[in-house]
Amino acid sequence: MSSQPLKSLCRANRIVERLVEMKAASVRELASEFDMPLSTMYEYINTLETINYITKGSDGRYRVSSFFLEIGNQVRRNCDIYTVAEPEIRRLAEQTGEFAGLMIEEDNLGVLLSMKKGEKVKRLQVNRTYPGVKSRLNTTSYGKAILAQLSDEEIRDVINQYGLYPRTENTITELEPLLEEMELIRQRGYALDDEECFDGMRGIGVPIISKEDDLIAGIALYGPPNRLTDDVFFEEYPSVVQEYADIIQGNLEY
Repeated sequence: MSSQPLKSLCRANRIVERLVEMKAASVRELASEFDMPLSTMYEYINTLETINYITKGSDGRYRVSSFFLEIGNQVRRNCDIYTVAEPEIRRLAEQTGEFAGLMIEEDNLGVLLSMKKGEKVKRLQVNRTYPGVKSRLNTTSYGKAILAQLSDEEIRDVINQYGLYPRTENTITELEPLLEEMELIRQRGYALDDEECFDGMRGIGVPIISKEDDLIAGIALYGPPNRLTDDVFFEEYPSVVQEYADIIQGNLEY
């Protein structure tokens, strides 16, 4: 028998999420945001401050505390794939000079665990590439590498859940072409993102699979098309990313 979620807990979570968006707010501002009596909002704020979820600044406004950063880092360190893959992701970025990242799947979404910058992209900023950010699996190279390990029926379920909305004009937005690409990824062992998630960025993703054939994660290399030219993108770098994936896979087994 399924139970209904606690409304007060859900509301507290929404308050924290909204406070992140607002960066800082007074109790009165938050009460107005949620159309809530001031006295009730005070109760939520006092509780959230007591458990260290939020903190009060010298200006009297509240902000989300660094406690979530501590929790997030601990969750990440608890992932075996992160501790094993992190050194290799760094080396991949150093060798190529580009972006290198690690993604896991959670609730049929991709969760970025790590993103490293090589020398060529030190000053390049790309939106939503920080640890913890979630994305639909069909929009990134490591996401597609993960998605391709599922059956077509499972892929349909994922797409029914999250849709195929475009991120760029190159994003695959129809199911049948996506399933065709999934089969191609299974055959060649890696996935390509040709400016499908971000304009001006190409990516090559490879799945990390245990010796029991369990899907664990995906790693990817990303860079701009002027450096990831067709020869590099289609011919040179897929084997490089595969090599690092093999190293990570091997290290996981020992």
